[in-house]
Amino acid sequence: MTAAGPNNMSNSEQTDSTIKKLAKEPTMHFFAMAVGIFLVYSISQLGNENVLEIDQHEIDARIFMQEMAIGQELSEEQRQVIASTYVEEQILVQEALAMGLDNDARIHDILAQKMLHVLSGEVIQPTDVQLASYYDANIERYTSPPLVSVDELVLNTREEIGEDVQRLIDSGSDPETILAASPGNSAPLPNVNRIDLNNIFSPEFSEAVFAADSNSWVGPFVSNRGQHWLMVLERSESRLPPLEEILDRVRLDWIAEEEEVLLQQEVDKLWDQYTVILSDGEEEH
Repeated sequence: MTAAGPNNMSNSEQTDSTIKKLAKEPTMHFFAMAVGIFLVYSISQLGNENVLEIDQHEIDARIFMQEMAIGQELSEEQRQVIASTYVEEQILVQEALAMGLDNDARIHDILAQKMLHVLSGEVIQPTDVQLASYYDANIERYTSPPLVSVDELVLNTREEIGEDVQRLIDSGSDPETILAASPGNSAPLPNVNRIDLNNIFSPEFSEAVFAADSNSWVGPFVSNRGQHWLMVLERSESRLPPLEEILDRVRLDWIAEEEEVLLQQEVDKLWDQYTVILSDGEEEH
C-alpha cells in the first residue's frame, strides 16, 4: 500500500489540516476576548454539576468559514456572537441527549433545533386585549405604503434627445407615439412603492415620480440601457387595515415575538446550569 503523501491526503484530512493551521494563526485566535466571555461563566458556575468543555478550534473554524463566506474579517462583536452561539448550541445538544433524543454527531444541529422546539412548547395564545395592544404598538408594520402604477419608457440613447421627441414627452404623449419617433421600448411597473423605485433607480428619482402629476413624464434617469422616463397612471394611498381584517397575521406575529423572548429566557437558564471550560483542543503526549 502506498503511503499517503501531501498530494494523496483525503479531502477530510486536507480540510482538517488547513483549519488547524489557520486556527494556530494569531489572526484566528481571540483568546483574550473568548477567555473574558467564558471566565465570567466559569467563576459564577463553579458549583454546577454539568461541565461543558469547549474546543477553541471549533469556534475558530466557524469564524474562519464565516469570514470566507462574506469575504472579509469579522469584527470582535461578530466573533463574540459566533462563540456564544456555538456554546448555546452545545448546551442544547447536551440537554437534548439527556432527554433521550437521537445521539448522532452528524445531526447536532437537528438536535439543537429539537431542543428549541421542546423549550417553546409552553408558548401561550394572546388574549383579545394583548392582540389589540400589539396591533396599536406596531401600526407602522401593518400600514401599507403609498403605491403607484407607472409606465416606463426607455429610449435607446444616453445623449440629449431631439427637440421633436422632447416635445412629445413634454406633452405627455403615449409611449407608442414617442417610440415611433425614437427607438426604445416601454413596459408597465404596477403597484410600486418608494422603496421599490429607490432600488430600481434612485431615491431622488423615486421622490420626483411620487411628487409628479398623473399622465406626465418624469425623467430622464440615465442608465447603461439609455434614458428612463416614468408616467404615473394610478395611485393608491397609504392604508391601515383594521385589526379584524388582519387578525391572524397579528396573532402569528405576537406568538413569534413572544416565543423568541421565552426561548431566550429558557436558553439563558440552561447557560446557568453549565460550567464552560475553554480549551485549545490539543492533547498532551
